[in-house]
Amino acid sequence: MPAKRVLIVDDDPTLLQALTLRVASLDIEVATAGDGMAAMLEIVRARPDLLILDVNMPTGDGLSLCASLAASNTIQPLPVIILTGRTDPETIERCEQLGAHYLAKSDRVWEQLQPLLTKLLELDPPAPQPADDARPPAAPTVLVIDDDPDISRALKLRLRAYGIEVTRAFSGMQGYWTALKTQPDVVICDFTMPDGCGNYVLGRLKDHSLTRHIPVIFLTGRNRAGRHDFGLERDLLAQGAAKYLAKPVHLPELLRTLRHYIDIPRTPRKPTLA
Repeated sequence: MPAKRVLIVDDDPTLLQALTLRVASLDIEVATAGDGMAAMLEIVRARPDLLILDVNMPTGDGLSLCASLAASNTIQPLPVIILTGRTDPETIERCEQLGAHYLAKSDRVWEQLQPLLTKLLELDPPAPQPADDARPPAAPTVLVIDDDPDISRALKLRLRAYGIEVTRAFSGMQGYWTALKTQPDVVICDFTMPDGCGNYVLGRLKDHSLTRHIPVIFLTGRNRAGRHDFGLERDLLAQGAAKYLAKPVHLPELLRTLRHYIDIPRTPRKPTLA
């Protein structure tokens, strides 16, 4: 298997050299750039599997570069780690919106960066847990991608009653990057959304090695002349969707579908909130 390739972009030559040595110690090929313009050229040349970007740089900051990559139709999507000295809420929120992993620069940043690289680049499979491990199993996770915040909030409240952790995204592109970042057990996706409709999201998820295994359940209000759109359902299933459900969906039907992929108790653990 060819070595993974990482592009590190930072205008601090001392930090750039230190990061290069650290990342290369994981048997990763490293390319570097000192500003946003050079980074764009290096992305095209080196075809990295992952980017580590500073925010404040000459000729373009890391967040703007990240946004340009997300909007590009010619560059394959790839995970991005924003490594910056900025700790303001606006920067952190923007990273969340772009689906980038935020890390603050510090003397101990490698302790956070190394496991993140290992996870995103699939460098090491997780060690199996011993059979007598007394820790409770992790809660199943679901990502809901829907531009209607009321619908996604209602789903979150109802699924949370069954012990399911729900993350929300509100556009196609944000949903894709969130799936790449959080690795949910299941994705529930609307079809008509800004910044990428459902088949666009599904295609990107199925094209990436980190997300192609995640089942995608479509939950959409799109219909044809007030009737179920069997043509759309057929197309999405052929593209790799796990299931097509029409809004409004009854909770028991949604739970039956989810039980094909995650463990869900038969009764809620706490009252379902409206």
